[in-house]
Amino acid sequence: MITLGTGVGGGFIFNGALWHGMIGMAGEIGHMTVTPDGPPCGCGNRGCLEQYASATAIRRMAAESAAAGNAPELARVMDASPEFSAKAVFQCALQSDPAAQQIFETVGWALGVVLSSLVDALNLPMYVIGGGVSAAWEQFSPAMFRELRKRSIVFRASESGENRPRHKKTIVTRALLGGDAGLIGAARLPLLMDRQVKRAIG
Repeated sequence: MITLGTGVGGGFIFNGALWHGMIGMAGEIGHMTVTPDGPPCGCGNRGCLEQYASATAIRRMAAESAAAGNAPELARVMDASPEFSAKAVFQCALQSDPAAQQIFETVGWALGVVLSSLVDALNLPMYVIGGGVSAAWEQFSPAMFRELRKRSIVFRASESGENRPRHKKTIVTRALLGGDAGLIGAARLPLLMDRQVKRAIG
């Protein structure tokens, strides 16, 4: 699971259970490196996925493009709205603004770079992308899939199904729960904890 919101988060589910890692920090997908010399990140690294695929990054890229004089429509929207957000950039992209569309191309490219490493390393059956930015799926997913097919040997092999009578395809999809995901997860958590306690008791 990759969540695209203010930042970029993630989690790995192995055999039906969340993998926490040795010190409880597994799933820091947002701090995987996309480009070693990319924008500085709050974690101390440069070029993290979070600097390309989060709502904060989308807003930053739009501001940089407008300041450079490359995005007159984005500049106009920024001037008109003091609460300029990634959602406003998405609306511009829907209206075929080339600068906004290029920003979502960058989002998709960065996701494709990171996903290709995850797919090749883990070969899991499904990778789910959620969070508020996933609402722009139609804008960024074409670039994401292009990059994924270009970089991931495992993804290409699962798509082709060559030499495998029982073909298993790697699924990369948008989360279906949308804004209700956190609410449903919070409601489900006590049920899962209750099951774990009953298992432990015997």
